[in-house]
Amino acid sequence: MRRINSSSGTKHYFHYYDYCLYNVIVVILFVSSSSPLSFSFSFPFSASTTTGVAAFFLQDISQRQQQRTNNNNINNVLLPELDNLIIASKNGLDTSYEAVVKEKMIEISKLRNYDMDQRESLSGSWELIYTTEKEINFFKTWPFADVTSITQKLDLFDTQIINNFINFEGGGLFAVTGAVEAADAAAITAITAMTKNTSGNDKGDGNKEGTTKNGDNGDRNGNVEGENYDRVTFEFKSAKIIAWNKELDNLPPIGSGWFDTMFCNDEYALRCDSRQDWSIFRRIGI
Repeated sequence: MRRINSSSGTKHYFHYYDYCLYNVIVVILFVSSSSPLSFSFSFPFSASTTTGVAAFFLQDISQRQQQRTNNNNINNVLLPELDNLIIASKNGLDTSYEAVVKEKMIEISKLRNYDMDQRESLSGSWELIYTTEKEINFFKTWPFADVTSITQKLDLFDTQIINNFINFEGGGLFAVTGAVEAADAAAITAITAMTKNTSGNDKGDGNKEGTTKNGDNGDRNGNVEGENYDRVTFEFKSAKIIAWNKELDNLPPIGSGWFDTMFCNDEYALRCDSRQDWSIFRRIGI
């Protein structure tokens, strides 16, 4: 069972846990040692066994310390760098920054905690602050009305509903509503087969052939090691437009697909999807 992304309180708990565990290991090693200073009573485990157990827990502590270092690097260095790239790219309109933004997203993804399912933090309200999706960027530049924000409301585990909104100056709105689901192994296999036939991509994961989904040739490709993609499937079922004080409702469905969560915390969500688009969201509200 994978751990859910920790809050600040949980982080304090793990610091205390590591401290207590370290002291227990020290006592075990002291009691089981052959030193003249060790206690003279029978311990239920041999010295080799207790040494192996201690090594296991010390490795666990080391891994936790490494993940804390990674988290500090993500939060204090890489995410601010990514934010600067987003600003420089005008939220994706300047495509000359596309390659370096993707590289930064991959770098962050590789340092994430692989014991945590990134989807656990996805539910909530988000603002799209960067995307390579041409259709979305088209709305940002069309001459009829200025886009004020592009937002998403997502509830992955309760209502399993996704709502996307493009808000225009003067009260205009384009909205789509759909269903979402955290994909399991069977769903991923089926979706991969479909996208293989429709995307011209033998890998079926929205990436260039011969690379993993985050563009890395290694085994760890932005997903939980040894498990399936942190993938969410979606199907849009309705759409509506509000313009010039008129509303067009119950428009036909506009598609389905999936997106993978490369990284998600309390502030940012980094995603790539079945259309080979890359997007960055910033959390809004609670």
